[in-house]
Amino acid sequence: MTRNRNFAAGEAGRIDPPLRLALAGAAVIVLLQAVPAAAPWLEYRRASIGAEPWRLLTGHLVHLNWTHALVNAGAWLALAHLFGSTLDARRQAVVLVLGALGTAVALATLDPSIAWYRGASGALHALFFAGAGAALREAVRSDRAAATWIAAALLAGGAIKLALEFPQAGQTPHAAWLGAPVVPQAHLAGAAIGAALGLRFGRRRERRAISG
Repeated sequence: MTRNRNFAAGEAGRIDPPLRLALAGAAVIVLLQAVPAAAPWLEYRRASIGAEPWRLLTGHLVHLNWTHALVNAGAWLALAHLFGSTLDARRQAVVLVLGALGTAVALATLDPSIAWYRGASGALHALFFAGAGAALREAVRSDRAAATWIAAALLAGGAIKLALEFPQAGQTPHAAWLGAPVVPQAHLAGAAIGAALGLRFGRRRERRAISG
């Protein structure tokens, strides 16, 4: 997972496309947090998605409080930078949209007890697992041992985090300073979607490398 470009890209001072996407998304999260009256109209609400389907996506852009919003905005920027050389901006956008939609649909169909939800963590878990999965496949294909171990460690760490969240029903240590319990079901759904997309992207890169 080596970066071919720096954060500021050095070349004419331009920022990488994945980071531009993340900066725009982080700005939206912060702006929406500054307008608290918008959250009830945008949050995921299971009872309302039939008549208001936009909530399947917009629920991931509104948050419970400033800490929640800033943590997720920062995580988005960090993941965009970490996996920018593995997933370009278009693929990151695809992962985030499909991760958000898939998480919301999974909550609606598999866990109807969750009546409402706010936060980007489901989509961000999708981005993390997609980036790590694609990086692992690429590292194995190119026979880079160090990169393989790093990507595998990222995936293992993510899996351990998910496993630790479920027995506590979201009452994890960081839930206290977030001001609300996490929703491990959303994290798991996002992770599953992201892992599947990461493997698919990695397979396409392999095919292009072989044909090229």
